[in-house]
Amino acid sequence: MRTSIDGLGDSIMSQLEEWTNGELKQAVNEGLKETAAAAERALKQGGPYTERTGKYTKDWTHDVRGSRASAITGLNGYSVYNQKHYQLTHLLEKGHQARNGGRVRAFEHIGPVNDTLGELAVQKITQKVRG
Repeated sequence: MRTSIDGLGDSIMSQLEEWTNGELKQAVNEGLKETAAAAERALKQGGPYTERTGKYTKDWTHDVRGSRASAITGLNGYSVYNQKHYQLTHLLEKGHQARNGGRVRAFEHIGPVNDTLGELAVQKITQKVRG
């Protein structure tokens, strides 16, 4: 693509906009999807709690979150959640009142995974952008 010195700035801006609208958005979306899948795998491995049936850990999944923000930016948001036993997530993570008085111990298993997701997302996105 040839351009004159007068149109060099406009040419550079159009190329940057084309790159950010296409390749960069695709790289970010793929990186976020891989991060959500990694969080799902980590939660499926279980936590410090002992489970009788194994149903709680196998029901973790991730899905694309629909929102207005994603329509504006073009980026997908992902949610990692427990599909069938969503009621237990808060009770296990934070603890709760016992039936006969006292408290049931908290088993933090979502918080530690959530703390590592930011760095993992940045690593995945930079890996995708750099090729």
